[in-house]
Amino acid sequence: MGLIVDEVEIYPMKISRLIVLIVIALVPTTLFAGAGGVAAQSAVGSFIPGPCVFEGIEVGPTSLTGEALGFECGYVVVPERHAAPDGPTIQLPIAIRRATAADARPDPLFVAQGGPGGDAFQVFTLLAPTAPFAANRDIVIFNQRGTPYALPELTCPETTEVMPQMLALPEAEAQAIFNQAMAACYARLQAEGVDLSAYNSLENAADIPIIARALGYDEYNFYGVSYGTLLGLHLMRNHPAGLRSVILDSVVPTDINFISETAQSEARVLSEVFAACAADPVCREQYPNLEERFYALIRQYDANPITLSLTDPETGESHDAYVDGNILRSVLFQLLYVLRMNAILPKVIADLEQGDTRYVEAMWPLLVFDQQVAWGMYFSVICAEDADIDVAGSIEGLPPEIAATARYKLQSYLDTCARWPVELLPASVDEPVISDIPTLLLSGRFDPITPPAFAQATAAGLSNATTLLDPTASHGVAFFSPCVNEIVGAFLDDPSTTPDSSCLAEQAAATVVPPDAVTWPLLSGFNNLKTGTLAMFGLAGLLVILVASPFLVWPIAYLVRAFGEKQATNAPEQRRLRLISRAAVLLFGLLAVVFAGGLSYFILATVVADQTLATALALPAAARPVLWLPLLLLVLAVFIVVMTFLLWWRAGSGSTAGKVYYTFVAVVAVGLVVLLGTQGLLLPPL
Repeated sequence: MGLIVDEVEIYPMKISRLIVLIVIALVPTTLFAGAGGVAAQSAVGSFIPGPCVFEGIEVGPTSLTGEALGFECGYVVVPERHAAPDGPTIQLPIAIRRATAADARPDPLFVAQGGPGGDAFQVFTLLAPTAPFAANRDIVIFNQRGTPYALPELTCPETTEVMPQMLALPEAEAQAIFNQAMAACYARLQAEGVDLSAYNSLENAADIPIIARALGYDEYNFYGVSYGTLLGLHLMRNHPAGLRSVILDSVVPTDINFISETAQSEARVLSEVFAACAADPVCREQYPNLEERFYALIRQYDANPITLSLTDPETGESHDAYVDGNILRSVLFQLLYVLRMNAILPKVIADLEQGDTRYVEAMWPLLVFDQQVAWGMYFSVICAEDADIDVAGSIEGLPPEIAATARYKLQSYLDTCARWPVELLPASVDEPVISDIPTLLLSGRFDPITPPAFAQATAAGLSNATTLLDPTASHGVAFFSPCVNEIVGAFLDDPSTTPDSSCLAEQAAATVVPPDAVTWPLLSGFNNLKTGTLAMFGLAGLLVILVASPFLVWPIAYLVRAFGEKQATNAPEQRRLRLISRAAVLLFGLLAVVFAGGLSYFILATVVADQTLATALALPAAARPVLWLPLLLLVLAVFIVVMTFLLWWRAGSGSTAGKVYYTFVAVVAVGLVVLLGTQGLLLPPL
């Protein structure tokens, strides 16, 4: 099921949460629900301090709250309709990270997420505080009206409920179910008293100066990513007072309908990925004719659709997913939002050619089961501002594999907007923004949805604009790169001066993932610090220690016997049985230790030192021998169980205490093998 989620512009952070922590190295549970515009108990423009409502960093069973991360939180009250300041109000969640430097600047940096409808807290509460410029000024992260944790929030649980049903169907049938769910969501929100026409970019932009005044800031800087850049442009045009500087990251112009351009943007980014591979001697040799192979793969899946099993990371439930060529292409397109995916896609294509779908099965659930998108906000914004789609003109010149479904996907927007009636914004919102506010525009070469040309077009109306291209980046350039962080910091320090951007050309491109890398989906648990994965490996570590305990216990027992009473001499057959049984246990323990140590080494080396390989959910080829060891452990465990029965059956084959201990070790060995089996580690490494 590809659906229309191709065009939701949100950092896909759930895909690589640990990599975010290291770099510092597309969408979980809502704590507040809202109904309608909130009656005006609190004055418009007031700040209501309160607990941080967003999830903090979860590391295994430990979770750090927003307060523990250094944030002050609360809500700011704004009018639902700014033209009616005495009417119903809404509340916007705010998180403030105070500057720590003694000479901190008075002007904060406001941070806005994309979408529309995305959750800024999910991403920027991790990224923004670690940026070097965060020490010099306050960082204000806010969720926009209608988004998660806002009161009200325009989430649509109706779509979540039908997601398993949609996944199992071809796209046209799934889209019909999605439209029904959205119609039900619209009816429910209306019945709750929500004025859905009040959730558009103009009302949204008008909230920001109120937030600034409520927090006591006379002047502020604004950072927006993706749809957040469109919000920033409306802010520049309609509310320039107090706006010191603007950073637009992955730019959505006011005068270009990004939805109409989605298919063209997809064709462009695929061409960039294929061109980058062809220009790299290593990639060209390892993955020849990549473009032809990609489109052949899409045609293959169109001719012979398959069914995959996707596991919801929140519930653990598995669901069937129908995959044809169009859906496969849609999934791979969404994955291109992820940093370094251009270096990963060649191996994914090669694996899919061989029928290896494990990477798609591991990554796709992070997209389709992510509930941090407020679909009601998304369609209220889109249907008011960008529903003027030229379907026919949008697909001219596209590769046939893309054009075949682009017409249908664009039409699906019009169909959904027909079920989501809101007031249209005036035509003036589509005019270019003219402004002299200092502006930094950032683009990534491998951005799948907001190409660099969008930034160039926007900059034409900005007299104090600096436009930069990161040749290694995808969607969302800032906060991930020390180079870009330096540029952003220099710009914030002095927006009137063009920052030095020479480091962009010096950045090393991501190394293509080699075809012999070992795809290992379990690595996603480490990337995201999943409690289940960490607990499983903790249990496995305990079992390894116990199964290796004979290396300590048996020598001690031997010494005790040597200095104790003389033991009866066993028959040669009995001695041979004890020798073989103990040798099997010792070999099992040795291999278990080698496996645990080797796997730990390769996991740490990958996650810490090779973020591209980690994002590819792969280990280096050198790890392959280590991943064969569980099969040897399985064989040895069976042999040890047989030896256990023989030891108890044959008289005179050791003391009762010795047999009990051996049985204990055998049970531990079987438990370790069963645990490895539940994690798919008894399968041959591919």
